[in-house]
Amino acid sequence: MPQHWECSEARVKEVVLGIGNTLRGDDGIGVHVVESVNKRLEGSGTRAEQNKSGRSDRRIVAIDCGTTPENYTSIIREHGPDRLVLVDAAEMGLPPGSYRIIPPERTGIMSVSTHSLPLSLFLSYVGEFCREVVLVAVQPGRMNLGGKLSRAVRMGGEQVASLIIEGRLDEIGLLETQAFETGSTARGS
Repeated sequence: MPQHWECSEARVKEVVLGIGNTLRGDDGIGVHVVESVNKRLEGSGTRAEQNKSGRSDRRIVAIDCGTTPENYTSIIREHGPDRLVLVDAAEMGLPPGSYRIIPPERTGIMSVSTHSLPLSLFLSYVGEFCREVVLVAVQPGRMNLGGKLSRAVRMGGEQVASLIIEGRLDEIGLLETQAFETGSTARGS
């Protein structure tokens, strides 16, 4: 269930949206990632984290938006973040728990069946008030109704959460278009 969170007066540099349905096993990985980010940030007593490169005051707001990221556009617009990061499960033909950045030109093929608005349309809209939009996809293993996150996907999600907090998203590989051209279909979940 999406959580309530407070807006800070300090400028938010990064908004992270966790997309997914926690009732469908690995489809809930986006939600798990934002829960992990929030838990770690709360444990530090601040929303400002210092990453390994020494940059500090990376203000991060992580939101569990369930299956309706479009319901959070006004919050995203209000913050006007430098970067919007969306984390979702997607079939990429990779081992479960693997994660990649989906190139903007490939989001249209991610027909997001469990979400109410096509992801490509949502990204086009929020791109108008965010300097950068990044979609991080995690390969699910199982998406059965009533299932829990698989161990491999949970571990991949923890790695993604660490990279977000440490400001190291640029270390995540880009999904090669070859994966799509060999018969694999990508779909967000």
